[in-house]
Amino acid sequence: MSITSAPRTDDEIISRINVVADRDFFGFEVSDLVVRLEYEKAKQFIPADVIQKDWEVVSREPADVISMMHDYMSFAWEKANDGRGLYARRSLSRYSAWIWLAGDDLGDLLEYEFYGKDKLVLICNHYGWDSSEWDDGVRTN
Repeated sequence: MSITSAPRTDDEIISRINVVADRDFFGFEVSDLVVRLEYEKAKQFIPADVIQKDWEVVSREPADVISMMHDYMSFAWEKANDGRGLYARRSLSRYSAWIWLAGDDLGDLLEYEFYGKDKLVLICNHYGWDSSEWDDGVRTN
């Protein structure tokens, strides 16, 4: 897959945080967006006890984000295969942030069944990964 999108800007990330904050009950999506901002821009979204010298910015380069998504896929599938609802939700929240950061749109990943397995297949197919590497083939709720 070739990557043609430019990294998201600070303003785009802040706008996205404001859009998803209401639906992001556990804060997983927001946290994966906030860490892409420099401290001065992020501090409005982080606890006051987080200080600048401890703040580390995570790359927002699409290629880096996609690599992170691939590395995380085995964990996401493990939790989905084991029927771990909260972890499955967390995985899809994280993928929602990452896919947006990568410049893609795969629709609403948070409306799902089967612990998000069909959404994980969608993500794998989009990025050219073989989901059968992780998918146990069982679909239950």
